[in-house]
Amino acid sequence: MATMVRLSREQIDQMFVEMDEMEKSLKAIHAELIEANVPKATLNRFARMHDRYTSGVAFLMKQRDLGKTEGN
Repeated sequence: MATMVRLSREQIDQMFVEMDEMEKSLKAIHAELIEANVPKATLNRFARMHDRYTSGVAFLMKQRDLGKTEGN
């Protein structure tokens, strides 16, 4: 079920800044996990979670770009 939320352009831009910061943090944590020699299964689970986050962000970015081309 879709929910429509009205956000200002500034709120949307801030949300993408925060998502970018989160992406950088996830990459840093992944590097720390590798250095800490955590089990490969744990690294794989983290990588899958990170991939799901990245896919969600990519979808939102595409939706934002589509909205820009429609003049919204």
